[in-house]
Amino acid sequence: MTSQARSPEIGGLAEGPLVTVVMCVYNAGEYLRPSLLSIIDQTYKNLDILIVDDGSTDGCFNSVQDLLADRRIRVIHQANSTKPVAINRALDQIRGEFYAIQDADDISHPTRIERQVGALLDKPHLAAVFCGNELIIGGSFMAPVFAPKSEDQCQAEIRAFQMPALDPTGMFRMSLVGHIRFEPSLQVAETCDYIWRIGEVHPMIVLGECLYAYRILPNSLTRRAPAWRRQFEVEAFRRACERRGLWFEPERGPKSDNSLQDNNIAAHFIKSVLERRRSNRRLSALKTGLQCACLHPADPHYYKALVYALISPTVVGRLRRYFSAATFSMTKSNASRNL
Repeated sequence: MTSQARSPEIGGLAEGPLVTVVMCVYNAGEYLRPSLLSIIDQTYKNLDILIVDDGSTDGCFNSVQDLLADRRIRVIHQANSTKPVAINRALDQIRGEFYAIQDADDISHPTRIERQVGALLDKPHLAAVFCGNELIIGGSFMAPVFAPKSEDQCQAEIRAFQMPALDPTGMFRMSLVGHIRFEPSLQVAETCDYIWRIGEVHPMIVLGECLYAYRILPNSLTRRAPAWRRQFEVEAFRRACERRGLWFEPERGPKSDNSLQDNNIAAHFIKSVLERRRSNRRLSALKTGLQCACLHPADPHYYKALVYALISPTVVGRLRRYFSAATFSMTKSNASRNL
């Protein structure tokens, strides 16, 4: 179906550019309907909503048949081919000047698209704009992160093999990234690889707002098979080192079994606690720290967020500077092996 242009108010303008929202769906179950509704109900209306059904077998599309009557929605059905293949098919059919990613079980806050479009219009040289996010665990929304990041901060994190923000919060400018595709061999970490490749050559920023909710599913494949997931993360790192002419050495050292299974979401809780402390929300920080500890009460790693919520900001600052210095030293050591 052909999308219809709308004329939303944004940044004082009478209308805004068309934005394609890409949603790849594979057995999204009960979460597909609220996820799709969160896009349909955006304050920004000039949308082309492109859904790729990657061979779903759970009947999840039965729950959204009424929503598919929206003329802005297009659906492509294909045999299961993995997410990077599905999103590449979508990228070949982008109609918008910008495109955003929406995972099929996540929720975008109502002003997400409007705020990101405004940022891309304000700074035409940006290739991507991300935003803060919170987590959905067991139906509860928790641990929002919302600190802004400048172009320089994002570039520094890309250089350090980090992600400036959660990958599905991104909105991208097609004129700068339209030729780039996801690596089909990376069944996991494909978006990390994609964003690193963009960030190595183009500027990006993170808005200082929590505009996206990321759902943590206890039975997801990446949680059930951490070793399987890890091999793709290592491959994405290897590819980045090769592009940058750096010696590749897989990360070593012991890790908590729970941390591996949770994809280290404890780090997200720590970040949320620190941002709440900086904005003088001590009670909220304490609540977030307790929520993290309750995830795995027998694992000391999950108490770190609670410790940061309880100790003084001065001590927190000292600890953070110590760990940052240690990380910088390790990164510098790896970089010195430049081929």
